[in-house]
Amino acid sequence: MTESASRSEQFKSEIAGMRLRTGRSNREAVLQVVGVVLMVAGVALALGAYQASLGVKATPGSNVDVLSSNSYLPLSVAGMALSVVGGFVFLRYSLAQFLRFWLLRQSYEQRLAIDEARAAGKPE
Repeated sequence: MTESASRSEQFKSEIAGMRLRTGRSNREAVLQVVGVVLMVAGVALALGAYQASLGVKATPGSNVDVLSSNSYLPLSVAGMALSVVGGFVFLRYSLAQFLRFWLLRQSYEQRLAIDEARAAGKPE
């Protein structure tokens, strides 16, 4: 347990020593929230348009009411498209954050393995 804790502390100190740019992480967090908000707003818009289309009363012999019912269709499609775009925005920025950390971890582990192989290869 202490070896694992010391390795994680060493990893954190190595990362801090690399002086990576961290200004983008705030923007990415905001864009993740924007993606979630777009998903929720798109679903709410689509459901609202559907609910409004149910309230249209069709009278026999009149096509005007049916046409006004169909006028909610583009609004519901736009809501679903907004939801899909929000999902892609959220997925892009959350996966980018995860994969960036994964790549950094992989390069750190590979460098440790190379250093250990060099140390094992040297006779003392």
